[in-house]
Amino acid sequence: MSTLVGKDGLALSRTRRFMRFPLTRMVVAIFMTALAGGLTLTYADKIADLWAQVMWPEFLAATAVLLAYRLYVHLFERRPMTELASANALPELGAGLLTGAGLVTCSIALLMAVGGYRIAGSNGLSATVITPLAMMTFVGVFEEILSRGIVFRIAEQSLGSWAALVISSLLFGLAHLPGESAGALAIMITMVAGVLFGAAYLMTRRLWLGIGIHIAWNYTLGSIFSIAVSGREAKGLLQGTVFGPDWLTGGNYGLEASVFTLIVLATVAAYLLRRAWAKGHLVPASWRR
Repeated sequence: MSTLVGKDGLALSRTRRFMRFPLTRMVVAIFMTALAGGLTLTYADKIADLWAQVMWPEFLAATAVLLAYRLYVHLFERRPMTELASANALPELGAGLLTGAGLVTCSIALLMAVGGYRIAGSNGLSATVITPLAMMTFVGVFEEILSRGIVFRIAEQSLGSWAALVISSLLFGLAHLPGESAGALAIMITMVAGVLFGAAYLMTRRLWLGIGIHIAWNYTLGSIFSIAVSGREAKGLLQGTVFGPDWLTGGNYGLEASVFTLIVLATVAAYLLRRAWAKGHLVPASWRR
């Protein structure tokens, strides 16, 4: 009888070790969140067509992603979900939205200073300007949960903050390779953006700031300044035109492939990393603790 118990205990121990392995947890968490977001968006879109509704399917899908991530943490990690603490959600999300909009505006201002962007007029406030906010919210929530909440956070537990920052930012950049006209500079800048989002998480130890920056960056770029977002054309509030070489304007990929964007994102990322370091929020690899 004791032998059987021993074998059962050994099997249970192996199962637990397998489920606690970082890569296993990443796969499970990504599957749960992607499935929840994808299914919700698909079926909500079908209902929306019948009801002639807009925007709410994307907001509902973003909520589903957050709930699925919460369920994963509860079932598999069994800990308080401090990275999505509600007490700090509104101020940090608001700060992120302002920061994201400010980063785009600063990059546009630099481009305008050298004659690379001109405002010809306004398209007026319409559904075309407002409705993309819903999709940008879904994208911001999903990508931050995936890249920072899952990949970065789990990798950091074993490898430390710096290695996790490199891994998550590299994967974040490579994930944008399918984007139209995504060249080497565009991918490098996207990786720097990944460092920025990772630094936002490190500074606050929560995801809200990064989510806000991500949403506002995409929305302001496409729906305010009418500049392509990761290679996807956009028509926003302003009638904007870009002039100059691709390395300066970003070309068909958009401002995310401009050297000015690289400068702005790298500067802010360095600032946030310095703040995180000063707060003692960076952790060493597990074998150095």
